[in-house]
Amino acid sequence: MTPAVIDTDPGIDDALALLFAWGSPELTVEALTTVAGNAPLAEATLNAWRVLDLCRPTPTPVIAGGAGAETNAGWPRAIPPVGASAARSNRGLHT
Repeated sequence: MTPAVIDTDPGIDDALALLFAWGSPELTVEALTTVAGNAPLAEATLNAWRVLDLCRPTPTPVIAGGAGAETNAGWPRAIPPVGASAARSNRGLHT
C-alpha cells in the first residue's frame, strides 16, 4: 500500500473523497491536513474530525493548515478563490 497525506477542505466533496481513500486497497491514509475552501479553516478542521469520528476506526492525525490556509493566500490563480457558502452551509458539510 502507498502511504498518503491528504490536504483537504472537507466539505461534502472531500468527505466523499476521504471515504474512497480510506476504502482503497492501494492507499493508507497517514494524516490529514486542512485548509480553508468549502468552509473556513477552523470549520474545515472540525469537519475532518467529524468525518473521522463517523467513518474511521483507527486514529488519523489532523493538522490545521498554517499561514495562508485560512484565506487560500498564495494560490496560483489569476482570480481569488470563491467560497462555496452560497451553495452549501457556511460549515462546508450539512451538519
